[in-house]
Amino acid sequence: MADHALMVPDTSHALVEHSLVIGQEFPDVETCRRTLKDIAIALHFDLRIVKSDRSRFIAKCSKEGCPWRVHVAKCPGVPTFSIRTLHGEHTCEGVRNLHHQQASVGWVARSVEARIRDNPQYKPKEILQDIRDQHGVAVSYMQAWRGKERSMAALHGTFEEGYRLLPAYCEQIRKTNPGSVASVFATGQENCFQRLFISYRASIYGFITACRPLLELDKADLKGKYLGALLCAAAVDADDALFPLAIAIVDVESDENWMWFMSELRKLLGVNTENMPRLTILSERQRGMVDAVETHFPSAFHGFCLRYVSENFRDTFKNTKLVNIFWNAVYALTTVEFESKIAEMVEISQDVIQWFQLFPPQLWAVAYFEGVRYGHFTLGVTEMLYNWALECHELPIVQMMEHIRHQLTTWFNNRREMGMRWTSILVPSAEKRILEAIADARCYQVLRANEVEFEIVSTERTNIVDIRSRVCSCRRWQLYGLPCAHAAAALISCGQNAHLFAEPCFTVGSYRETYSQMIHPIPDKSVWKELGEGAEGGAAKLDITIRAPKIRRPPGRPKKKVLRVENLKRPKRVVQCGRCHLLGHSQKKCTMPI
Repeated sequence: MADHALMVPDTSHALVEHSLVIGQEFPDVETCRRTLKDIAIALHFDLRIVKSDRSRFIAKCSKEGCPWRVHVAKCPGVPTFSIRTLHGEHTCEGVRNLHHQQASVGWVARSVEARIRDNPQYKPKEILQDIRDQHGVAVSYMQAWRGKERSMAALHGTFEEGYRLLPAYCEQIRKTNPGSVASVFATGQENCFQRLFISYRASIYGFITACRPLLELDKADLKGKYLGALLCAAAVDADDALFPLAIAIVDVESDENWMWFMSELRKLLGVNTENMPRLTILSERQRGMVDAVETHFPSAFHGFCLRYVSENFRDTFKNTKLVNIFWNAVYALTTVEFESKIAEMVEISQDVIQWFQLFPPQLWAVAYFEGVRYGHFTLGVTEMLYNWALECHELPIVQMMEHIRHQLTTWFNNRREMGMRWTSILVPSAEKRILEAIADARCYQVLRANEVEFEIVSTERTNIVDIRSRVCSCRRWQLYGLPCAHAAAALISCGQNAHLFAEPCFTVGSYRETYSQMIHPIPDKSVWKELGEGAEGGAAKLDITIRAPKIRRPPGRPKKKVLRVENLKRPKRVVQCGRCHLLGHSQKKCTMPI
């Protein structure tokens, strides 16, 4: 043993931790095998099993002539095994390289199970590096990958089991969260998974009761064993945070599946159509989305996500000055202002006119879009879905939906507590904008026409404000739902509190109502009934086994979609010289001779 200790200097701790003694007991023979395998790896010697059956387990050191040997036998009348004989000294030099015969896929799976439980994103290359650092053993990438797969299956079940549990899972959602919608659909004679739709009653109530009538639609591709797509419809709460309303998983993103998703969304909101104002829906307006919205929400205003439109404009023209004018056109509040910006763009490139035929301003420009975006121009739901897909793609479908439910529960709880601490009339983001409007209002001259109409005079122009109709000729009050600086000037002049003229969806009361309902926990799957009555809404019956989809992930590393954060923001303004009209410097730094 002394020679072996010389080869691996840091074995003193392992010797103490992995020492064996006669009479030591194990609950079963499998535990005995695993313990001896761990000892062999820790002390760097190869183990050879001489005999293994129901009543005994005998192993020795694989090196010829080395006396190390252990004999474990079953204790009479009980299931435990105990060490009967033990020769614990080694005369061999042990394993001299990093490759160890006992470091099997099963051993790798056990070694990383605790880490994977906390971090499903634990990568195979990280696993093999950690095993080398901690155990002094080299395993291949495939061993690490298979070990992780086996550990994930032990912790969460297999992907196939996840699909089989879906009918029971949907029943549990409906049972623990009454009023929620949860349905799963299968297709074909083999009952292969096709669609899953989930919307919690807490989300439905919060959206219908207190959120602004604005929905974002998007999808994220799933990279798991059976691929698929994650669809979502999300609203925006009073403080501009995302509020997921409905989530679906489909076997493939298709026009048919978008039509189904919007159909389910219409059913979900259908009982409240009398109270529901006309929706504004934002998306990338792909063909399947457009047809589905027009079919099931024909009165809704369906606008483009500005990130999608601006990226297309930027990639088409590759001109920084044009892009800056484009963004000025986007934010223009009036048609006159918008048309002047278009004229500026046409002077630079006539091709802009042709581009507008592909992307009509009525679908994205503030001046022409008939819906109310409340200042939301890009899809926040995109990044949320991307993160969910990234965090969950290695989990079976039930665990994926549970991960999302846990996050929704955390959001609801945290925001509910935060809302109870606020003492203002409006939520912080709206409060900030109102205070900015009040500050800007000080420089305006107010002329009162009658009880409700005012002329607001500035050096640039005169605006008309009607505080009864809550409109301003600049259009900002109508489009953003909060009094603009002109409205604030009019309200202050007649002794009114501008905060009280914001739309109700911006109040702290509405925020609290949004998160007033609870998302209740789902019991552990061990207590679910897998047989029973059929699920609601045409879903698969509980006594029908849902199988995995036929579409599987192809071999090779999947491509990762990278979200560029800079694309989520308005481009930085480029300075233009007032003398030579070139970009990149100001008039003060111009080197052009006068």
